[in-house]
Amino acid sequence: MVILRFNNTMKFGVGAACIAALLLSAAASSQAAPRPMIPPRIPGGFARHFAPRLRPAFPSRPWVEGVTPRLENRLFDATYRTLPSHNILKVYVFDTSAYESAGIRFSARVPHELRDLGRADLNHEAVSLIRVTFDRFPELQSLDVWATIPVPKSQLTQVESTVFSVSADRETYASIRDKQLTDQEFLDAFGRVWIAPEIQE
Repeated sequence: MVILRFNNTMKFGVGAACIAALLLSAAASSQAAPRPMIPPRIPGGFARHFAPRLRPAFPSRPWVEGVTPRLENRLFDATYRTLPSHNILKVYVFDTSAYESAGIRFSARVPHELRDLGRADLNHEAVSLIRVTFDRFPELQSLDVWATIPVPKSQLTQVESTVFSVSADRETYASIRDKQLTDQEFLDAFGRVWIAPEIQE
């Protein structure tokens, strides 16, 4: 009987000691730095298919079309500050390695004033955009500039929102850059200017 009780006591003591050791080990491991998880290796094509998609280095911005985003954003920064009304809406840059062209769309309606720009204002802003673009971006060979006004959706089939456009090329710009020309003469040199008939002087 004595031996049996001793054996039971020993078993209980050993069991308690093991439980205590396990608890101490768990506590110690919870305080230690977590081990980094290493993702399993995925063979060949699966690795490319399931690899996490990284965010683009250059975030999308409403004024950038997204064809050549870095250059488009630089063009926006350069031209946005040239217009007194700060009304650049969108910029486009098309790069074919051998030839680069750009487009700038601006609002013909002054924000917060509900006032549309007149012919002289449109001419002046277009001239400013052409000069800044060709002077600061020597890689661009041509530039299209156009102005739009907001049109209610109910009138989109009846009223054209584009009220002004001009196509400029670097060769012509280089020939007239330093001449003393009025805005109208400057634009007429390109020979590709259109103004909606409803635009007032």
